[in-house]
Amino acid sequence: MTSTLNHPTLGEITGRDGDGVTQFLGVQYATLENRFAEAQVKSSYSTPLNATAHGPSSFGPVDAFDNEMLFIQQTVPKPPTNHSDLECLNLNITVPKTTQKKIPVFVWMHGGGFLLGGNSWPHYDHAKIVKLANENGVPVIGIGINFRLGFAGFMTSEELRSKGFKTNNQLRDQRAAYIWVKQYIEGFGGDPDNITVIGESAGAAATTLQLYSKEKIFNRVIATGGSCLLTPTFPKEACEGMYTQALSFLGLESLGVDERINKLLTLPADEIIAKLPPFVQFVPVIDDEIVPVRPTYASIGDPSDKSMSGKEWADGVMIGDSQFDASVFGFLMAHLKPNCRENFSRSLRKTFASTPKVGETLIEAYSLGAPASPNQAEDDEISFKNFLKFATDIGFYSSTLTFARGWSEGAGKVYTYFLNEPNPWPGAYQGETTHVFDVALLFQNYNDKLPPEQKAAAEGFGLDLMKFVAGQAPWQSYTPAHRAAKVFGPSLGKGQAAAKVIDDAESPETGRRMTVLELSKEVGFDAISRGLGNFIMGL
Repeated sequence: MTSTLNHPTLGEITGRDGDGVTQFLGVQYATLENRFAEAQVKSSYSTPLNATAHGPSSFGPVDAFDNEMLFIQQTVPKPPTNHSDLECLNLNITVPKTTQKKIPVFVWMHGGGFLLGGNSWPHYDHAKIVKLANENGVPVIGIGINFRLGFAGFMTSEELRSKGFKTNNQLRDQRAAYIWVKQYIEGFGGDPDNITVIGESAGAAATTLQLYSKEKIFNRVIATGGSCLLTPTFPKEACEGMYTQALSFLGLESLGVDERINKLLTLPADEIIAKLPPFVQFVPVIDDEIVPVRPTYASIGDPSDKSMSGKEWADGVMIGDSQFDASVFGFLMAHLKPNCRENFSRSLRKTFASTPKVGETLIEAYSLGAPASPNQAEDDEISFKNFLKFATDIGFYSSTLTFARGWSEGAGKVYTYFLNEPNPWPGAYQGETTHVFDVALLFQNYNDKLPPEQKAAAEGFGLDLMKFVAGQAPWQSYTPAHRAAKVFGPSLGKGQAAAKVIDDAESPETGRRMTVLELSKEVGFDAISRGLGNFIMGL
């Protein structure tokens, strides 16, 4: 079934008719002259516009979707593969059928480590959450965008920049999408002055990096399961080494500059991805423009530090984490498991040589002293999971607190939450609140696979976030005097959804460990985070 909209600017658009919603799919929001060109917001369309099928996404690893399902520990049908270098800048719009005029809008930024993902992935489908919100008196429009990934999203070098190719293409693509939404969403029933960007994992990192914009590019932000504090951001000079490595693996290092750049623009993307090893990764770049400074816990957590300009223009921020968000590292960093206890404790002692009390406290708190088992394999498993607990505490919980502190005196209110719903499905981390499980709950696309009390919990979680999108107060905001937060779960086995508002986001009531928080009062989160980074880098 299809449905046709007469958009006042874009003309006739045919979308897909769904259960309580209409979806306009694969709408191109910007064009690209070539693989590394700056996105140009699209302003004219041939009509009628057929928006009944998903558009192509940027190229990524061939096993990307399968890995995502591995993280969630439960599957949804695998979507058809459709990739394009130059046609990937498209978006999906989900509108409730009983749309009034000027209803709130959210724009979804998927995760995937900056190198995988797409708005056609079924667990990102917005139909169910938009329908649920509308039925509960919170009508919203949902938008999912595609953007350039991997090398196309972040590759940079002095020679590329000298030829006019800018940095941070992925972030620039996202800004182009925000511009398009603001220009055209009113014709779909949305409010161009009421836009919330929601990001998860790397999508949350990108979304929080966008808060460095000097101009107001959206109204509110939700960051779930990540932030820019967990993401490496390199100065331009540091990108030269990664660029040189990439040229070597691609066999382009001996070519002249013009020929080399032409090859980078024309080699098949899947061939480039296949030739680049996992350690050659391209991440956001400090470029004095899109990302003007390196994000730090100290700067973001200081209300008086305005280097992140969004503190002055954003109407509100919501940030939260899952109880075992670093479960994703269990899949991505399994190479750290052998002899983890010895190697991690050694790394901590080296990192905190000048403040040995910090290192020893961490070693004791995360049970890295004596062997957990006489069996080496068992000791490795236990110690590696303890490392993941530390990574969760410094990488996710500490980030939540830092944004809450830094934004508590900003222009808009800040809301914090802690997700403690255990993943019920068989897998490596069954019973833990795993990374990406927040997505499964938010978009309601796994509700038929959840126990009844967790289905109810998913609906409550999703509706609370949609209330924030609508500009409502879903619970008490965080302030220096009252560090309120909402804790979702655990509901499993209780027969009903369990959620409560607590008075202190810095207390055990959150379901979080307190060691890193207590140590931060002595040395700061930035110092403790080096304990994570150094071990990952083998230091």
